Amino acid sequence: MAKTHINDIIKEAKTYLPNVDGERILRGYEFAKEAHKGVFRCGGEPYIEHPLETASILMHFKPDEDSIIAALLHDVLEDTDITADEIEKEFGARVIPLLKGLEKLGKIKYQGQERQVENLRKMFLAMAKDIRVILIKLCDRLHNMRTLECLKTEKQKRIAQETLSVYAPIAGRLGIFDIKSELEDLCFRYLHPKAYAEITNELESITGFQKRLIKSGSELLKSTLKKEHIYGQVEGRIKHAYSIFKKLKRKNKNFISELYDIFALRIIVNTEAECYQALGAIHKHWRPLTRRFKDYIANKKNNDYQSLHTTVIGIMPKMNRQPEAIQKLSQQPVEIQIRTKGMDEVAKFGIAAHWQYKEKGGYSIAVPEHKLNWVKSLVTLHENLKSNSEFVETLNVDVFHDRIFSMTPEGDIKDLPQGATPVDFAYSVHTDIGHKCKGAKVDGRIVSLDYKLKNNQVVEILTSKHISPNRYWLSFVITSHAKSAIKHWFNTQERGNLLKEGKDLINKHLIRLGSKKLTGDLGKLKHYEGKTLNTKEREDILEKVGNGSVDAVSVAKKIIPAERLRAQEIDSNTKKRVLAENINLIKKEDILITGERGYKTQLATCCDATVDDKIIGYITRGRGVTIHKADCRVLRGHEKKRFIEASWAGKIKPTYRAQLEIKKRSRIGLLRDIADVFAKNNLSILDLKISKTLIIETIIGNLSMLDRLIEKLQQIPDVFEVKEIATKKPKKKRAKEMEKTAV
Repeated sequence: MAKTHINDIIKEAKTYLPNVDGERILRGYEFAKEAHKGVFRCGGEPYIEHPLETASILMHFKPDEDSIIAALLHDVLEDTDITADEIEKEFGARVIPLLKGLEKLGKIKYQGQERQVENLRKMFLAMAKDIRVILIKLCDRLHNMRTLECLKTEKQKRIAQETLSVYAPIAGRLGIFDIKSELEDLCFRYLHPKAYAEITNELESITGFQKRLIKSGSELLKSTLKKEHIYGQVEGRIKHAYSIFKKLKRKNKNFISELYDIFALRIIVNTEAECYQALGAIHKHWRPLTRRFKDYIANKKNNDYQSLHTTVIGIMPKMNRQPEAIQKLSQQPVEIQIRTKGMDEVAKFGIAAHWQYKEKGGYSIAVPEHKLNWVKSLVTLHENLKSNSEFVETLNVDVFHDRIFSMTPEGDIKDLPQGATPVDFAYSVHTDIGHKCKGAKVDGRIVSLDYKLKNNQVVEILTSKHISPNRYWLSFVITSHAKSAIKHWFNTQERGNLLKEGKDLINKHLIRLGSKKLTGDLGKLKHYEGKTLNTKEREDILEKVGNGSVDAVSVAKKIIPAERLRAQEIDSNTKKRVLAENINLIKKEDILITGERGYKTQLATCCDATVDDKIIGYITRGRGVTIHKADCRVLRGHEKKRFIEASWAGKIKPTYRAQLEIKKRSRIGLLRDIADVFAKNNLSILDLKISKTLIIETIIGNLSMLDRLIEKLQQIPDVFEVKEIATKKPKKKRAKEMEKTAV
């Protein structure tokens, strides 16, 4: 195969882009060449040959100038120390989104699980917000497959399987069948070498006869159409190797000569009307197989493919004196495809065929409105676009606006609805993972369980055998699987636990509403909603409250006499009004939960806590944290696991001196990042010792704050481990001194 020269690419670009900046393309080549200087591919050739050949393949699609530059530079960001800013300074801002899109796609890997293939394909397109990124990536992969022979067998098979599972189907769904067919044949060679050799050897053994058959059939077809005053091109082809392999397996055959439709003839005419005229002429002279007729002009495919397909008998010349296999080939029915030149461009290049350069000194784009069916999503392309940039902007494949794609740290992809949370993600991995979910890291950072996941994030679920589902989760999970799994877990708990949970919940609201708790015989429930209930029916109500199917508040309100309930509501509203008028402590920033701001909080009306009171938080279901006085009598009998540390902002004084050891890898900016964590948490650095590890002393409010500090320090890149060496409560005499000496 002849090597491509950069001047060949520039020369070809000028044939359809008269105003192309050839010097800019040449600079792109020289820039990439310098960036990859001294690097060689496994075959021994300089690395620059790869981006050059990628750009050469891309030229079949008549790309714009920025796409050519991006193809030449496509590995620079990922494989060298050159930054996006340096590239932007040299080639402008328009090329950067293409390069970053290519860099992101390069990180997607097929892990071998067949169940994730469809999600991987969808994620591939959802991540590529510009169709040009996908085209460049396909050309990049095609050249890699063409030069795969120098790699080890195991790696060849892995790359080939990834290509066959992801890249070839994407090319097919975008209608780029030339690339799809070549990718499939190259994958076939490495994944099934024995079958590949058998099929290619059989094809080679009949190559001469193939050409004669196709030539004779083409000439006969062309002369027949000419008699009917229909003029156009006639081409012939034989199916590619992987297509034959699949058909042999599907039909349970061993030899090519046993198959039908190995040959195909293609007629290319000028107008749609001539397509149907040619079809009539063919059916007039040869007998068609009626079940094999397809009208893809009137009913075009979702990827915009259009053509008439018919299969006829007797168009190939007889070869009686030839071997039996050749005679069988000549007697086969032959598929004939009939299309216009424009339809043929779409059949070869798919979406990329819509780049139509027409005007001298410039170009214009004409794109018919149609639907590109990518799985279940639609991309609408507008009519009469006036520029290539407008076409590219419109042909945006980020169509999964109602879906997100998140990955496990192992690379397994989860397809979730927009608004999904880490708990939804956990249940999508496995029901048991969801049940034991105690926390989550997103892209390496701790997030809350109700955090809304975004596209392309890596999610790590933290589990504990001591954790079980929380009914509060039902207020924010959105996937049906997570909701049903959580409800099922509660429904399958022991009846006794559910009865206790239900009774505790009702009692809590009875106390809040100024009423007494339920007694052992559940006497308050004896007369309920106008009915007299026996013991089992009363327990059934507790069970329904316990499993979450009935709201505890509504049950409590039905138990309390209406007059008392109205009086209680009036009293409660009065308390709320007085509290709002006299205490300006409603802002979230006035209350710290476990030493941090930003939590959803509300002041309990039962005890009217003020800044002079010690306070405690109680985690409610769906309403955040309710703040009570620490000695509030209403909290007696409440669930201990729901209590959480709370304090007034500005009231916390450093009470602990902590010494931390940080194991790290040295890099520029590491100390700045560490200091930034302390600053953001309003913590002072008392002392700092630097050796193989860092020893930092600080003063801190409480031990839970220390745990959070360690966790945040561990999230800093190049920090391997953070551990506490010593923590002690300082003497009162030393507390002020430590604050003064803090840096």
